[in-house]
Amino acid sequence: MQVFRVYHHKIKGYKAVPMGFSLSAFITSFIWAASNSLWGKAFLLFLGFIVMGAAAAGGVVLKFPLLSLSAIAGVAVLPLWAGMQGQQWVCDRLENQGYALTKRITAGSASKAIAAAKRDEERHKPAATQKDTAPRPAATFGKDFRDIRDNAAPNSNQPPPREFNAKPWKRR
Repeated sequence: MQVFRVYHHKIKGYKAVPMGFSLSAFITSFIWAASNSLWGKAFLLFLGFIVMGAAAAGGVVLKFPLLSLSAIAGVAVLPLWAGMQGQQWVCDRLENQGYALTKRITAGSASKAIAAAKRDEERHKPAATQKDTAPRPAATFGKDFRDIRDNAAPNSNQPPPREFNAKPWKRR
């Protein structure tokens, strides 16, 4: 079972992104980034491989073993960077395209995660359409326990901090 982030766009539908290390991004790095329309990351990875390869070759020709070893270490670090950050890059691209994070679900596949998110949305829909009750607010990750965490309860004498981030999972 794997944890998925399920995103929803009103027009484009649902997308599920697995969380964690991306083995395909680790193995193919800039090709994986280009196939996922991450053109800036693909260019940086490709340029990094070119520069590190040139530095390794230059270290061999100029007989600087430290330069060659450093360049080889750089070539080893680039795929690690892509593997560890790849899924986050995909999530950021989806958020920039207008997708909203709906749910984090543990499921066996992306299609099962999307189906579970749809079922959950359908289950909460009838409660929100009743006219005699107020609609239930959607879950906002990071704000649910803000009054406990920040001492920013409605009757608190302290204002919420200025640096409060509504998306705590997103890196600055």
